[in-house]
Amino acid sequence: MPVLVCTILSSGGPAMPFGKGVGLVVAVALLLLTGQLVTEMFLAHPAVCLLLVVWLLLIGQYAAIRGANALLIVILFIAILALPLLGMDSMELVDVFVGALIFSVLMVVLICWLAHGIIYDADLEAGEKPAAPVPDKSESFRQALIKTLLVAPLLLAFFFFQLTSDLLILVFVALLIQMPSAAIGIKGAIATLTANALGGLAAVVCYQALVMAPSPVMLGLLVFGVSLLFGKKIFADSPTASLYSTGLNTVIVLLGATTATFGDEAAAAMWVRLLQIGVACLYIVAALSLAADWLQPGSDKSGADDSAAPVTA
Repeated sequence: MPVLVCTILSSGGPAMPFGKGVGLVVAVALLLLTGQLVTEMFLAHPAVCLLLVVWLLLIGQYAAIRGANALLIVILFIAILALPLLGMDSMELVDVFVGALIFSVLMVVLICWLAHGIIYDADLEAGEKPAAPVPDKSESFRQALIKTLLVAPLLLAFFFFQLTSDLLILVFVALLIQMPSAAIGIKGAIATLTANALGGLAAVVCYQALVMAPSPVMLGLLVFGVSLLFGKKIFADSPTASLYSTGLNTVIVLLGATTATFGDEAAAAMWVRLLQIGVACLYIVAALSLAADWLQPGSDKSGADDSAAPVTA
């Protein structure tokens, strides 16, 4: 939930209208229920289930390139990638996960409304940022197909070996590879790796501070301080702004894994999550380096003027 709140607030836009907020929650519920339906109906037939997941992944990549809502893309990838793998362990776990995530998104919308109500910013209300250039339909489909093929080998490995404990890697790869920086190949991938390393370093510093003074107050102060530090950079008119947005999301993911456990388990969770994010970024670097020649012409057609800023996962 904190990552979703961070994603919405760091976009820099005005508060969502009531109708848009309700529509967002409904859309999230439909996407999750679609993933749940695919899992329950086709998981017993792995080949069919895989084909459906890849098809939906292609649709999600295409929609992201065409400028669809970033939060809905995140939810779609969670629904089609995470739910079938969770279903291999327990269908009851899928039901609990879907219900909890729908409730979390509802809380995210309410928290974002509250944040905009408490901290009013006239500059935000003046209007949203202009939309980025969008490739034509044929170019969008070409890019989406390439990115789907880059994710497919990892997806197959997760299905065949049932790597549910490392699910974060698969979801991160699917999210990172569809962001604008991926369209410029290896340069954008390295920027993404740098951003996540920055967030990982900040999370390690926060964790060490929590080890010295383990308390909810200390956690709150650390999150508040890191959010202010990164937020100042996120809303600055700088080419590196999205780097800090990605870094802040990484901090939240890592701290969330840490504070959910205690003692030695907390330390292990921190390093495991950091390793998983690192593996996802390295996979992106390797995949995009192989596909750089295929993706580069597309970036020229779709607005290569975009900066090589890293993604916000």
